[in-house]
Amino acid sequence: MKKASALTAALSGKRSDATSSVVDEFAKHTDSFSFPCLDRNGKESTRGDDDVTHELEKASLKGQTIAGSAPTAVILSSGSVAADYELNPYRRRGGEERVPTPQASVDDRLRWTSLGSASLQSNFMADALIGSLPRGLSINEREKIFANTPLSPTLSMLSSMPSDKVGSRTLEGRRLRRHVLKGAVIVFITAGYSGKRFIFEKAKELGVRSVIIDGPDSWSQTLQDDNMIEKFIGIDFSDAESVFDKCLAACKKVQRDLGELDGVCTFCEMAVPLVSRIAESLGLSGNSPDAVDAARDKHSTRAKMAAAGLPTPRNMLVQQPSDLKPAAEMVKFPAVIKPIYGAASIGVVRVNDMPQLEQAYRRVTRELAKAHIVAGALQQGEEEDEDSAADQAIDATVSQGNADSWIKLTLMLEEYLDGPEVDVDLVLSEGQAVYGAITDNWPTVEPYFNETGSNCPSILPTKQQQELMQMAVQSTQCLGFKQGVFHVELKYTSRGPRLIEVNCRMGGGPVRNTNLLVWGVDLVEEHLLTCAGIPSRPPIAAKPLMYIAEYSINAQKTGRMQHIDFLKDWQNHPDVLYARALVQKGQKVTCVTDGMPTWVCELMVVKPSVEEAISFVKAIDQALEIPIV
Repeated sequence: MKKASALTAALSGKRSDATSSVVDEFAKHTDSFSFPCLDRNGKESTRGDDDVTHELEKASLKGQTIAGSAPTAVILSSGSVAADYELNPYRRRGGEERVPTPQASVDDRLRWTSLGSASLQSNFMADALIGSLPRGLSINEREKIFANTPLSPTLSMLSSMPSDKVGSRTLEGRRLRRHVLKGAVIVFITAGYSGKRFIFEKAKELGVRSVIIDGPDSWSQTLQDDNMIEKFIGIDFSDAESVFDKCLAACKKVQRDLGELDGVCTFCEMAVPLVSRIAESLGLSGNSPDAVDAARDKHSTRAKMAAAGLPTPRNMLVQQPSDLKPAAEMVKFPAVIKPIYGAASIGVVRVNDMPQLEQAYRRVTRELAKAHIVAGALQQGEEEDEDSAADQAIDATVSQGNADSWIKLTLMLEEYLDGPEVDVDLVLSEGQAVYGAITDNWPTVEPYFNETGSNCPSILPTKQQQELMQMAVQSTQCLGFKQGVFHVELKYTSRGPRLIEVNCRMGGGPVRNTNLLVWGVDLVEEHLLTCAGIPSRPPIAAKPLMYIAEYSINAQKTGRMQHIDFLKDWQNHPDVLYARALVQKGQKVTCVTDGMPTWVCELMVVKPSVEEAISFVKAIDQALEIPIV
């Protein structure tokens, strides 16, 4: 029998003999020191691993204050509440910001009443911006700009140093890279939510001269008052069409005021497409807009992976009702129907048969058609009865919303992915993966796919970890990425590893802490290095520094929080790294039977083994008496 090629297998969704052999080649030819999940086969340390591990253990965060993962209430010097993004409730670990929704509930209205709608529009970079951005430059246009752009001070210093020493995975190599980075001028486009303050604290520690471009009332302006950043520049985001030009002009002014820029970057999902275009316009190091745009478009991602011969979930575009039957025949059930791009988490639904698919299609199309742009962000329309007139005439509902002018209303039906889910945090430098670590994600709360907990290191079999790591690396590379930190979400299904999506920036929530605590790798530092054009070769512990589990506990009943003292008995426990409430006293919370569940608190624990850490954090969950009435 003729063997299936990798491409044929990718298109059919089947595993091929070629796929299995490629995994072996990946492990054989990959620098295993980049990937803690790859077995080092008992080889003796040849790169100073023992010294690295000892140094990283000394720098361990245990016993120190660990940054939280949620926004905080920042008060400006004027006494008013600062503008701050919310976390997408579907995407906490992914760290995806969203524009506040003060119209959603009494609690939100009370929180954001001091800003008003005009301030919301001017202070938040939102999804509508993406459709207004200019196309990426052609190869000739980029080459012309690069040829006429002088070397930044950082790159000038780098060029005078021995590349083998700067690029070595040793403590001395790290010292040299930090020396080059010190004094670099880096512009951050949007600071993200206030829980990301630790990013700018780390940049300050490394000697980076940070400039933040954000909304005029952003919480991040307080970082200038605290001498954490060099300069804060307020930009009005209300006119999406002018944001690119305003940010580009602001960067050029920074060049005139502070000297040549060394880099422009972001740790905020919404700003990644904008940053990629600004970086290439200024001749700075960065990923191409084409790569970024392909990662954000679910169908484009699948197409590029299939063309590269990588296994992909079965999928098919659904552009009209007549596409449903052929899509179901091709994809099969169970399946997930979702927008291909630009709809946040509106309309992601699991379906188990044809009647459910038809019903879900009507509902999702209605939700998208009724969606409105509020302060530049996509907001879901008012709820209607399932048997309303909107179901009878979908086309008629389009006029109820205003989002159809920029959002792609095309849907995609994709096979439902079974099996355990993982996050792979990657660092790319000069086109090569130089670090990758796997975190196991615990089962989500369906049907909302709400995140629960995770553990690191992974406890999956080594062979599965190798396959997942290979899929993560090749997925980012086939999309065209060359540098930076990536948060790649995958599942190990009954048919092998499958990509969920590539997030082209550092993950949120506990992601930075996890990599730093377990492997001694600071993703913030590595991203800043690549942003400035400095090679990344992080020293990595030869064995885990800690074994951790973290848990985001969802409300088990709907009601209001009576107080937030229910965690106090655990907050000083020696094996609890943090135990924090994610809600306020008096706040309304929702359980899964009544809608999208609310996270009420977050825990992170450490034990001598991953299994013990998992058992311990779940025991805490069982012991907690959460006061919801």
